[in-house]
Amino acid sequence: MSEQLKTQAGSGSQELPERIRIRDRGGIALHWFNAGCWLVLVLTGLGLSTGDSWRLVPAFWPELMQGLFGGNRLLINVHIAVGLVWIVGVLTYLALRWRSHVVPFLHEVLVVTPRDLTRSLWITGVILGRLLGLFRQVELPPTYKLNAAQRLLGTTVVLGSVAIALSGLYLFLAPSLLSFPDSSVYGALYRTSVLLHAAAVYLILMALVAHIYFSTVEHRPALEGMRSGYLSLEFLRRERPLWYQEIVERYRSGESSVRDE
Repeated sequence: MSEQLKTQAGSGSQELPERIRIRDRGGIALHWFNAGCWLVLVLTGLGLSTGDSWRLVPAFWPELMQGLFGGNRLLINVHIAVGLVWIVGVLTYLALRWRSHVVPFLHEVLVVTPRDLTRSLWITGVILGRLLGLFRQVELPPTYKLNAAQRLLGTTVVLGSVAIALSGLYLFLAPSLLSFPDSSVYGALYRTSVLLHAAAVYLILMALVAHIYFSTVEHRPALEGMRSGYLSLEFLRRERPLWYQEIVERYRSGESSVRDE
């Protein structure tokens, strides 16, 4: 592989490395911070999902979690505490790295126009269909840093996280700050927040199932990028050809290093 990379770098330019840094320690820390918080929040949140008219999880799970925590009160407090830690942690990251990392990330990941959404859904459908042996003859456009499925997942996580944070804060603060008997609006907003909170969580969970599968099964080398921050150029050549070509062009122009992405 290294001989091929040397050739593509061109004569008179420096040799391409075996791998490049695509993510710094701050980005890696945020990813695993999110993963840890979400694990606790999902387990405790589903433990609070009880009701006779509708259920989000089998009945045994709330009973198990409430038994482990000695009832609802401690379970609720843990869920609220971790939720607040998650919100404060993410907001701190946003404040510290808004221009340098957050804005470029949002620019790359968000699907914001109907045309972009239609195109991303079509490409994602083809990618998922190929898991079942379908659409093998369909040619997809070359990929830059993120493919269409990753952009849809990222958009879902970003928008869903905003909905979860806002609805969660209302569910936590409204009972102590607002007088519900004074206005029916407060109660209506509370019920709406419960539904929005649950819907956003389940939407993100479905996206994360696909994310975990592709990063651990279909594209296992990509997982290294979230562990060490580095990806092999051979992986980028196969899976992200436009990004790979950009890196090659940088080296052809004699840049001393590839900047952290």
